[in-house]
Amino acid sequence: MFSKAFIGIDPGKTGAAALITDEGTHEILDYPGDPSLIVAKFTEWKLHHHIVMVALEKVSARPGQGVVSMFSFGRNLGTWEGIISAFGIPFMMPTPRQWQQGLIDQKAGGDPKARSLNTARRLFPDAELSRKKDHGRADALLMAFWARRQWTN
Repeated sequence: MFSKAFIGIDPGKTGAAALITDEGTHEILDYPGDPSLIVAKFTEWKLHHHIVMVALEKVSARPGQGVVSMFSFGRNLGTWEGIISAFGIPFMMPTPRQWQQGLIDQKAGGDPKARSLNTARRLFPDAELSRKKDHGRADALLMAFWARRQWTN
């Protein structure tokens, strides 16, 4: 019998995908830049888990963001969405505000990335989140946690 699993995805350039199971295990895939590597990891995850839901962060342009970086960001988002759809996995696209509400400890740091990292370190103490640039990993883990919470509520 497969364990139930939930995936969270931060589609940014330094983003990641994280899978968490009902048994408390987790895995992280840093965004590899090559969609075939994402497909390989999702294939492995589907072979070993019953993936119930994916939370893919719904992102939008921010003021001051360049056209090239925004195009790249949109391309990443589309890549993730296409791969999830091709695997037939149900997914939601929560905004950062939706998935962070009630989950991120607002006193856990000065900026949103620090708060996300500190919250994920508390919830996933054995995850590799030691570097400041691991905020994409932290967000992915927290979105997977959020997706599991949505499923069980």
